[in-house]
Amino acid sequence: MRTIAAIIAFALTALSTAAQSTYKYDINNINGEDYTSEDGKVVTHAVPDGYPYNGDASRVFNLAVDGHYSGLYSDANFWGGRVAFTTFEFEEGREITIDVACRSSFTTYEILPKGADVYDVKKIGNAVTFKTTKPDQKLTLVLDDKYTKDVIHIFAMSIDKNAPAIDAPDGYVYDRTSRTYYFGPGYHKLTDLGFSDNKISISGSRKMYVAAGAVVDGCIGMNGCTGASVTGRGMVVNNSGILCAVDWSTSGPGVVEGITFHAHRDQGWCLTLSNSCDITFSNINLVATRYACTDGIDVVNSRDCNFDNCFIRSCDDAVTIKGLWDNPISECWPNKNLHFSRMQLWNDCNNAFVLGGESRASEYENISLIDSEVLFSYDDPNFHEQLDERAALTICALDGTYFRNIRFENVRVNRCERFVALGYIGSGWFGSIQGDQTTPGDISNVTFRNVECPHNSGSTIANQMHLYGWPGTDDTPVKTVHDITFDNVTIEGQLLTSDDDPHFVTNNSDELTLVYDLHFANTSDVNDIKRTHEVVRSIVVNSGQPANLGAEPCCYSVYSTQGQLVSMGNSDFIDTQGMARGMYIVKVQGRNTKHFLIVK
Repeated sequence: MRTIAAIIAFALTALSTAAQSTYKYDINNINGEDYTSEDGKVVTHAVPDGYPYNGDASRVFNLAVDGHYSGLYSDANFWGGRVAFTTFEFEEGREITIDVACRSSFTTYEILPKGADVYDVKKIGNAVTFKTTKPDQKLTLVLDDKYTKDVIHIFAMSIDKNAPAIDAPDGYVYDRTSRTYYFGPGYHKLTDLGFSDNKISISGSRKMYVAAGAVVDGCIGMNGCTGASVTGRGMVVNNSGILCAVDWSTSGPGVVEGITFHAHRDQGWCLTLSNSCDITFSNINLVATRYACTDGIDVVNSRDCNFDNCFIRSCDDAVTIKGLWDNPISECWPNKNLHFSRMQLWNDCNNAFVLGGESRASEYENISLIDSEVLFSYDDPNFHEQLDERAALTICALDGTYFRNIRFENVRVNRCERFVALGYIGSGWFGSIQGDQTTPGDISNVTFRNVECPHNSGSTIANQMHLYGWPGTDDTPVKTVHDITFDNVTIEGQLLTSDDDPHFVTNNSDELTLVYDLHFANTSDVNDIKRTHEVVRSIVVNSGQPANLGAEPCCYSVYSTQGQLVSMGNSDFIDTQGMARGMYIVKVQGRNTKHFLIVK
């Protein structure tokens, strides 16, 4: 009979052996396992029986959570690399250990995004191991700086505490009481369930719930939403057609939350939002690696929509905001009040975040990308360095219209070719897409604040800032790019301070100035201004009245008390038209002085 000490020793040895085995790649572990921890706070899922798309594509990595394997899905990218991804759930505050074992050896690695909430990160043999207590993170592991080769995306999701209590013994059921299409764990092909054209339509206030461990093969259409939703922790996949299309939903809120989307096919947009308002995409993941036209999210003639904590990997534009109406442009619905926050974007082709190229909308106004990271942005695998309208952060207008109050704030561009491109073009894709510049327009009041690009790809367009207006023709008006603010924008650690920086390229000439009024600031210095600059006086004015700075003109910058640049100028007064009531700090260039400006 074994002693208690011997039993304990044996158990400890078994646990140690199990832990060590997760550091070694084993092809038998790629499909994962259905596992729930004893405390119910950690859940992994196997790739369900019948899933048709993996083949041998996922035979590159293993991933274990607390020693239990999570099923891997995979697809090939343009360069023949294998892009694996997985989802699992755990409860916030519960510490988990994630082990990623690699089939091949590697020397260096990085976990993205920068500032990911992970710790105890280390390399053990051909594995990377780390810990976290924070769910709803989208983590990416890149080996040996090879962004075009084998990569794994890890979607560490929260356990859905709002999952509906619906009994579905056959895996799928429509619950009439809650008006919910419920898909439980397992593989579900919509045509096999009686949905024609492999498509399910969600309208009005109906709901679709895709449970953790479920994979729904087909297309989702959301039309006329008045509270409709597609939620859960499962996956939607197909090899033909749009994954999820929201269209003509203008009468109430619509929500897409928690779902992982995978387009396992060549060409075709993935998620579309057209002619709609009051729609929210939250905590979603999308992987579409095939070349090309696999846009991640296409927003078309829509307004008042929000996107938060979304991971988008595509082999075309990751996020694009288009105008596609056939009406005269002045009569087309605008793209307006669209806000993107905590986004992670990866595009193997085209742009990471673009307003355009088709831009048949009456205007683009009040659009923002904040607190986000572009993980990787590449212009085009076949025509590298040849398409000068492509960049990580882009406005590309094929049609004459107005772009106003566009904001990029707290954005890190980790890897890219061209950094920024803003302008108008007559045609795209070597003339195959024709634009219309017969209508007026301009690009103005665009702000880049706390935006950085720390690396250099080595290409001829690396980190380029391309700004270009439309010179006009006999039948098209001139269009300009102006009042663009670069506030604490750094390239390879160097602050942009003027348009003399060699990264800037414009189409200005001696005869025609199409790009003008570029403003440069560094509001990260505002705390120093508050602390060290001498107060000359306080200026109190009513909103809209000029604030007199003195007898002689001077260069000044106006900041909010939170450090945001409000305006700049060279004058003896400040125009307060449009400034909100409150207190501001005015820095006078070349002097160690400041004014307090109070607008009543």
